[in-house]
Amino acid sequence: MKVLYIGHYKDGTGWGDAAINNILAMDSAGIEVVPRAITYNNGDSEVPERIKQLELKTSKGCDVCVQHTLPVNYTYNSNFKNIGFVATESENFKDSGWQKNLNIMDEVWVPSKYSKDSCINSGVTSKVNIVPHSLDVECYKQNTNGNKIQELLNTFNFGFIGEFIERKNVKALIKAFHSEFTQREPVNLFIKTSNTNLESFKKYCDSIKKGLKLRNNYKEEVVICGRLDRKDYISVLSQCHCFVMPSRGEGFCIPALEAMSAGVPSLFTSGIALEEFCTGGSVESHSEPCFGGVESLGNLYTANSDWKEISVKDLQRKMREAFENRKNTEQIKQQCYEQASKYSHRNVGKKIKEILNDS
Repeated sequence: MKVLYIGHYKDGTGWGDAAINNILAMDSAGIEVVPRAITYNNGDSEVPERIKQLELKTSKGCDVCVQHTLPVNYTYNSNFKNIGFVATESENFKDSGWQKNLNIMDEVWVPSKYSKDSCINSGVTSKVNIVPHSLDVECYKQNTNGNKIQELLNTFNFGFIGEFIERKNVKALIKAFHSEFTQREPVNLFIKTSNTNLESFKKYCDSIKKGLKLRNNYKEEVVICGRLDRKDYISVLSQCHCFVMPSRGEGFCIPALEAMSAGVPSLFTSGIALEEFCTGGSVESHSEPCFGGVESLGNLYTANSDWKEISVKDLQRKMREAFENRKNTEQIKQQCYEQASKYSHRNVGKKIKEILNDS
């Protein structure tokens, strides 16, 4: 079997990271895979050397084609078995029209049961298989000798990594942290985000704190806007003691898997895909209609579908518990490592091979 894998692996996005790791997982399982890049943004992000080697292969003789892109871009080719890979982030996507394109595929792959249910709720009739995202989990355990952030030394650190968009709901995290912790406590909130600049994001944080009206002075968040190189990224991630993802919807969440691979547990919104794989704990939530639709994604987030809204009060309580239980770090790390190992390239590659052989 020979697989042509089309994806955004040079875009430097979450979709790109997922595609890179899917390709490497297939390769680790002995599947002959031929990567071909498509891009939304110039596609100049660095890719692993192994991907570059695989790109040299000819696509001649491929009998399976995986299209890891937005469903609106799918095309059907009768020369292949056509597989669409998609991660969905709401209860359904009926208004987007994606189901039409997914239904022309011979098969659909999704990274979680959450996304599978979303597809079924939206009228997808093609066969849907769960193929979880994967990582080179071992590299996150190692001391990379990357740069560390001075403000995060000798304190307990909550971390968030994600885009500055409504779905990620960083506002709830900022509210919970500053409502629960004072300047005097040895605790920090680290945020690595994108789609904004440092000055604008700091103003956003200040406006939230001002709205709380709890005290005159609040601790400053530790913020990075933009990308870090791999060594620094892993190094900074390892400085966190608890990863927090208050998102309204996630089809998986690679940063949470990265955190777990570095021995960092997570707190996350109940009812989203992180419940399926994360070590840590879910935080109470309730359903609310989606908002903040993205036109470029085809009316993806509309009021005809639901997101999960996290309870700020329960998040406060869970963050306090994590801080008070900080002496159990080594035991927690081992639990994270064991869970993360299930999502290694090798283990996910085996699952992909089984799915392809059964098809």
